[in-house]
Amino acid sequence: MQIDYAYYEVKTSKIQIERDRIAKPSPTAATVAEEPLLEELLQAEAAVRQLRSSVITRTSDARRGEATTIDVTDSMHQQLVLMVEWAKRLVSFSKLPMRTQVGLLRHFSAQHLVMCAAFRSIHLDDAVWLTNETRLHKNSTKVPDVNRVAARIVDQLTVPMRRLQMNEIEYCALKAVAFFDPIAKGVDDSYEEVDLSRQEVLDAFERYVRFVSPLREVPRRLSQLLLLLPPVLGIARDLVEDVQLAKLFGLASIDRLMAELMLPGENHHNEEKMEDGSPLYSPAPSIHVHTSEAPAS
Repeated sequence: MQIDYAYYEVKTSKIQIERDRIAKPSPTAATVAEEPLLEELLQAEAAVRQLRSSVITRTSDARRGEATTIDVTDSMHQQLVLMVEWAKRLVSFSKLPMRTQVGLLRHFSAQHLVMCAAFRSIHLDDAVWLTNETRLHKNSTKVPDVNRVAARIVDQLTVPMRRLQMNEIEYCALKAVAFFDPIAKGVDDSYEEVDLSRQEVLDAFERYVRFVSPLREVPRRLSQLLLLLPPVLGIARDLVEDVQLAKLFGLASIDRLMAELMLPGENHHNEEKMEDGSPLYSPAPSIHVHTSEAPAS
């Protein structure tokens, strides 16, 4: 066998050039070493993913398929519980007064549902992948009440996320930017603290995108990622409207947690408690699992 040394010299040269170009550590490794805040966000995400997985494993594969109304509401409940667990793992959140924490959770709840659904569905072209492993097609006939939201999630968020090749680090950072909103209702007394938390996330996010990301040479990448937030907010408002209508007309079962987080205007008896006096969230909220009609949460 004759070796083409000229070919291998060219290949070696190209390999060296590529090595020089990616001389920096991998995104995750660099984040661990240089951006503790991003690592904290990744750890929080991993923790709630593990919690979700421990519940999903109780779901039979036979029950997975096209989502029903029960699947959608169960998935929303699960995701709100996971949102609380995620927030509790953020140091800056845990230091805030209870009233501020509740304000942030309420303000972010619908956005959280939208962002999680969009990123989780990045491998799909025309459907939303729910937490209970069911699919909500954007033109679903089984759940027509949320078609508008599902279609907007796919077209305005999932498709752009896929086009941008958005990774988990960027997703976690973007979620935290949306979460720490200093102008959220009920956050007035902690405006400076919440704003500082958001600025710290933005700083770490910018450093990652500009200096660490494999796509750091893409022009205006940070801006393109941040521009996903306006549609997130718009779709979240549509989702809240759908929940309000579903509750008003009895189209779906809206549990207490969903009502308190997504429809707070209806329950202002106590900013930190539910209508029955129980805390809005406990140290370890549980995920309700259906064992018959609906897939497990």
